[in-house]
Amino acid sequence: MRDFWIACGHHLLDRDAGGRLVATEQLLKAYFVRPELMPPDDACDIERRLHRELLADPRRAVAGEEVAAIVDADARENWRFVLAFRDLLLREPTLEAAYLALARSGSINLPPLFLNQLVHVILRNVLDGCEDPFVLRAAELLFRSQRIIPHEHSLLLADEEVIGGPSPTPVLSLISMLGGATGAGVDVLGDANADSYWHRSDQFDLALDFSNGTRGADCPGGRHETLDFSFARGRRRN
Repeated sequence: MRDFWIACGHHLLDRDAGGRLVATEQLLKAYFVRPELMPPDDACDIERRLHRELLADPRRAVAGEEVAAIVDADARENWRFVLAFRDLLLREPTLEAAYLALARSGSINLPPLFLNQLVHVILRNVLDGCEDPFVLRAAELLFRSQRIIPHEHSLLLADEEVIGGPSPTPVLSLISMLGGATGAGVDVLGDANADSYWHRSDQFDLALDFSNGTRGADCPGGRHETLDFSFARGRRRN
């Protein structure tokens, strides 16, 4: 069985008796070492202490007053978001339950990044053992924004972040359609390069042919709309 989507952190999670995902301290610590939460050189003592103590005890209770006392406004916002997400994961028995609670709340007050990551790792668990790269690439539509690229008589979907830039329609050559590399940095998934998906799945650099009658369009989930997930607000760095 081949691995894929390693960066989603599925290897940091436990499973319950039903195979559902259970948050671990290793997963929580992975959030606390994200660049948005690493205290910069000019961080205040309160932020530094909070970061240090949460790395030592990621389940530690944090009062709102403690976060409010952080000097930098961007840091306060980032900490409020990640701690709200942490509390959701600790409050619910599984990540699947956390997703349902968030979706059914009627008011999602977290940046889309967190919902994106929940979908990503839940799908990784659901698709464990899948050996079809076309199915896995189609599943990316559920947690990665896509850009539609008309190409001759085909309709391609490419990862928005990977092909982002001033040009709305990067040129894909015939060799790309046949599975070769292109100067645009994106290949079209096909029979000739399908096996490469396993070592590049975290790069999201394979476009999917979504034309009628293609394997991409016929994959389970291939007809679902894409959710537009954006990155959480950044913070200052000198």
